[in-house]
Amino acid sequence: MIVSRETCLVIRAISVVGSAVIVNRAERGRHQKLFHGKQKTGHEMSSTFKKTITEIFKTHDMPLSEKQAAQMASYYESLVAANARFNLTAITGEKEAALLHFFDSAFAAPILPHNAAVIDVGSGAGFPAVPLAIVREDLRVTALESAQKKCRFIEDAAQKAGVRITALCARAEEYANREGREAFDVCVSRAVTALPALAELCVPLVCVDGLFLAYKSDYAKELAAAKNALSLLGAGLKERIKLPLEETSHTVLVFQKTKETPRKYPRRYGQIKKTPL
Repeated sequence: MIVSRETCLVIRAISVVGSAVIVNRAERGRHQKLFHGKQKTGHEMSSTFKKTITEIFKTHDMPLSEKQAAQMASYYESLVAANARFNLTAITGEKEAALLHFFDSAFAAPILPHNAAVIDVGSGAGFPAVPLAIVREDLRVTALESAQKKCRFIEDAAQKAGVRITALCARAEEYANREGREAFDVCVSRAVTALPALAELCVPLVCVDGLFLAYKSDYAKELAAAKNALSLLGAGLKERIKLPLEETSHTVLVFQKTKETPRKYPRRYGQIKKTPL
């Protein structure tokens, strides 16, 4: 068979490109090994995280059972895997996630009433809803999240971990004006929005005498700014619970609802953000 000069050039070019691809893949592999080391398998990750989370909770006098530690490890494994596909959280390191996601979320669990109906507004990747459901199996926890993809993740990861929780895809201000109004004993929320707006989203969901827990860092200015909103919505500050960690300045602000919220609240989200109470 006679091969033309043009065909030879094409074959040579393909060969060169193919070699370059192989070299690039090899270089990428060496780079990953050099800077990241050996990647952990799912089993290894779950095992080391389980040990880490157990030690952290034990140090702070909140010992976990074998089942609870395994559930947290399973959820963490799902979180890391899903986070590689779409953005759930910037915190994925084992110790950081154990402290700032799982322990941070669960620390307020002891103050929640027995068998309480709890809703987590803007649950995101499932925090604080999932850790609360793990350490307090008596709670009936709903994770409220407006993003369908995140809501599906919470549902699937919790089911895999054997955690009893309801994942609900809805907007808080709409749900609070329908079947969610004053339907919960406790509302929790972490890293969603400033306290005046957050209170308007959360307090209408809570029944009279129920609790609203806001996880905050530097809260002094927000608390002062939310004074009028809380008064209009029918809630007042009950206590502050400081998280006992050097790594964070998080405080759980606990509000108690003392009267029914007027029907005109919550307003549409655009109004809530534009003109806070």
